Amino acid sequence: MSATLDEINKYIGAESEPIEYHIDTGSIKLFADSIMDPDPLYCDEEYARKTGYGGIIAPPTFFGGATGVRHLKAGDPRTMSAIHIPVKSGKTSVAAGDEFRFYEIIRPGDILTCREKVTGAYEKQGRYGNLVFTTNEKTFTNQHGRVALTRQLSGVSMEQSPGTSTPESKKQVPASDNKDELTPYTIGPVKIRHLAMFAIATAEFVDIHYDKDFALSAGLPDVIIQGLYKTSIIAQMLKNWAGAGEAIKRLTVQHRAMDVAGNTLTVSGRISGTSEQNGEKLTECEVWVKNQHGQRTTTGTASLAIP
Repeated sequence: MSATLDEINKYIGAESEPIEYHIDTGSIKLFADSIMDPDPLYCDEEYARKTGYGGIIAPPTFFGGATGVRHLKAGDPRTMSAIHIPVKSGKTSVAAGDEFRFYEIIRPGDILTCREKVTGAYEKQGRYGNLVFTTNEKTFTNQHGRVALTRQLSGVSMEQSPGTSTPESKKQVPASDNKDELTPYTIGPVKIRHLAMFAIATAEFVDIHYDKDFALSAGLPDVIIQGLYKTSIIAQMLKNWAGAGEAIKRLTVQHRAMDVAGNTLTVSGRISGTSEQNGEKLTECEVWVKNQHGQRTTTGTASLAIP
């Protein structure tokens, strides 16, 4: 065990002070605009009132933005991780994966209280040196005392940048029967302004996602697209395919390689089977993101409750 991991292990089980996100229509629209989702349900009150929702709702994976944070200044690092874990100088930290579980629709006027704790850490030697992985779990409870969603965020600190492709990212997605394929969704090019908008819409300000000079100084090839951004466009594709965002019950992704600003991303997927949870039948799917170079940079699985 390295000294770094030994130090990080002291934080396992530690819980943060709660952070409040006050949800407003502007933050919801900014989030949708940043991921280029034109669904009027996220911005047109008149349209949304005529739907079964009775008003504007938030897209899947949205939990609040910088304008709705209370008691913290915009850009406070605690919105990215409320528990400060020391990272050895010279290491680069990036997102490794995400798991969301969805329980409640989020609407303007909601107040989400986020509580965070460190749930795990481990290290391994890889082609990019010593890798240290950490896992934090965030629980977002609404003003009614009900859990609206949970997010398990995995991060990795490495001694050098992995660049924008890996051997895994070049593997082809297994062919599937047409009947099992989900409708692909393409957005892009994803520009720096989209990434800056997304940082505001999530209150997660990390310079490598919008400051090219900083990204290069950290050993990265360019400004890189947020891992959460790619998670969110996977959720967007699933919402479009299922016809409703609340059909998504779980979404788990692993980021296999980086995408840089300017990339065009295509989200695809296929049905992999069915399962049952608490008496509810779920459709299980494999999902992935590819860039314009054919590199599969993010992969994952999802569970959906489809009528």
